[in-house]
Amino acid sequence: MSFADLASFEQAIPFLQQHQHTAYVILFCGALFETLIPFSLIVLGEVFFLSGAVLAGLGVLDVWMVMLVLFSGGILGDNLSYWLGYRYGNGLIERLQHWPLIGRMVHQENYEKGVAFFEKRGASAVFIARLSGPLSWITPTLAGIFRLNYGTFVRFNTPAVIIGISQFIILGYFFGSYIRPLLNWAHQYGPALALIVVGLIAAFFLLRRFFSWRQRSERTREEIIQFILRHFGLSLLIGGCVFIGVMILI
Repeated sequence: MSFADLASFEQAIPFLQQHQHTAYVILFCGALFETLIPFSLIVLGEVFFLSGAVLAGLGVLDVWMVMLVLFSGGILGDNLSYWLGYRYGNGLIERLQHWPLIGRMVHQENYEKGVAFFEKRGASAVFIARLSGPLSWITPTLAGIFRLNYGTFVRFNTPAVIIGISQFIILGYFFGSYIRPLLNWAHQYGPALALIVVGLIAAFFLLRRFFSWRQRSERTREEIIQFILRHFGLSLLIGGCVFIGVMILI
């Protein structure tokens, strides 16, 4: 979405408000499949977590309903993964290793890493893995394979799901609450910010070039002065970009 297209963005809000139930179902399914083996290996739950939270921040969806469907979907997906592991054991992983695409993610090396982590951490692995990215894809299934007590699994997994998803909800809700003024501000001061950013990046590379040139050999004072004079015009241009950008912002 471009900054000049804010009108179309605003027009989309009533449409989304009229289809809230559909949005909640999509968010629930996203959270569910993000944690349900084997879909958890290919579904990016962050997309659903952040999207739901941003829409809640915009006032399109109810934040409590967003939290309810995301938490419910995540908890249900992890519990189903646990019981799949409990029911099918190591045979489930062996079958998945022969699936196209998914097999690349559950190959023997990754599986052995997950097993070693689970054996080392025990029940706490269920909590830690849910907050540590890729390990969360397979840990609930490993908990079932290793016959971890189900009550213990629920006690460790449920708060981990809530904490893990909550961090995205907080971030997305905050962004959604301020997206309109942020977009308007960026649209108004975009050129100034671009000048400052480009100027600072150029200054960084120029300084890095200078120090790299100086470290190659011992430089005399005259050589340093000549280097500065050769790059004086470029330095002046960079400084001018940053100065103009700052002045516009002020």
